[in-house]
Amino acid sequence: MIKTFERFKLLPFSPSRINNWIDDKSGFVLRYIYKYDFAPTCAMIRGNAIEYGFSLYFQKKYKKPDTLIKKIYQYYDDNAYFSLESEEEKKKQRDMIEPMSVLLFDKITKTNSAYLSYQANVKTEILGIPFSGYTDFIFENDEEITVIDLKTTSQFRIRDSHIKQQVIYKKALQEKFSNKKVEVKLLYCTPKKCDFIEFDSSDPIHLKTIEMNIRSCASTLDKCKSKADVSSVLTPDLSDWRWNYASEDKLKARAEIWGI
Repeated sequence: MIKTFERFKLLPFSPSRINNWIDDKSGFVLRYIYKYDFAPTCAMIRGNAIEYGFSLYFQKKYKKPDTLIKKIYQYYDDNAYFSLESEEEKKKQRDMIEPMSVLLFDKITKTNSAYLSYQANVKTEILGIPFSGYTDFIFENDEEITVIDLKTTSQFRIRDSHIKQQVIYKKALQEKFSNKKVEVKLLYCTPKKCDFIEFDSSDPIHLKTIEMNIRSCASTLDKCKSKADVSSVLTPDLSDWRWNYASEDKLKARAEIWGI
């Protein structure tokens, strides 16, 4: 399998890469086979801005909520300025920042563990395939390592891809911190609700599903000699809801590869 992935320059794999393969194969083709680099959406920029702001809080650079929110707005404005999305969408995502941040401040800052890192690079192997990813917030005490992965969203609903992401992080961190228990938590935040969502990261079905899809991906690509072969096998499903919200640059890329 590893030679097949090397041939298409797919290593190391990441949680987003395997989740893209599972959930959105035509998106996988565009991003990872043809190497399109799409501009981030305003929703992504908003999420990054909030994470960045709270990383400053945990680094003890800013402690007051009002100051913190100003820094988050500044990050958002600096990056959303270049977005290809409409001014209406920019404003919609910007308006979510303050209510989300206020709720988060009450929830995420209440921990008895010491802040360890943000965006830490973690590495592991699954079926001999190297994986690499970047966590959100990691906390530590004498007995436990805790990852809090923040998901700012418009809907308070757990996604299976988020669980798989945490399972990979947990595997990597447990290998690194073998003398401590590792917990992974998902913290979902909408403008109206912010809370942790329960899930069983130790359920073997999650890792087995990842392994199954690694094999499926390798088997599919092994039959392909070129990028064109891959795009002829993995074609867009235009009824997929993702295309209704696709950016202009992604629609343009779809037309360039598949002519539709």
